Amino acid sequence: MYREFFSKRNLSYLAAFFTIFLTSGGIYLIVMEPGAMVSTGTGTSFLVRSSSSQTSTEFFVVFFLTITGMIGFSLLEKSLHRSFDLEGAKLKFFGGVSLIIIAAILLEYLLRAKLY
Repeated sequence: MYREFFSKRNLSYLAAFFTIFLTSGGIYLIVMEPGAMVSTGTGTSFLVRSSSSQTSTEFFVVFFLTITGMIGFSLLEKSLHRSFDLEGAKLKFFGGVSLIIIAAILLEYLLRAKLY
C-alpha cells in the first residue's frame, strides 16, 4: 500500500504541486492571512497594486493558471510519444500548446495589471 503512495510518479506530482504552491505565494498566504479583497480609492479590488503584497484571490488565480500551464506541458509531452493514433496526438499537441499560451498570456496580463 505504501509503495504505491510513494511511487516516483506520485512523488513527482507532490513535488510539482508543492513548487507551484510556493511560487504562487503560498507562504505569504499562510503567514500573513490576507483578505480576498482590498479597499481602493474607488471601491474594492481583488488585485493589490504592489509587488510586496497580494490577496488570497490573487494566490488562487496564479496557482490555477500555473497548474493550467503545467497540464499544457504534460499534454505536449504526451503528444510527442510515438503513437499509432496521429489524430489523438495532434489533438493533444494543439490542446497543450493552447493551454500554455492561454496561461502565459493571462499571467502576463495579471502581472501588468498588478504593477502598472
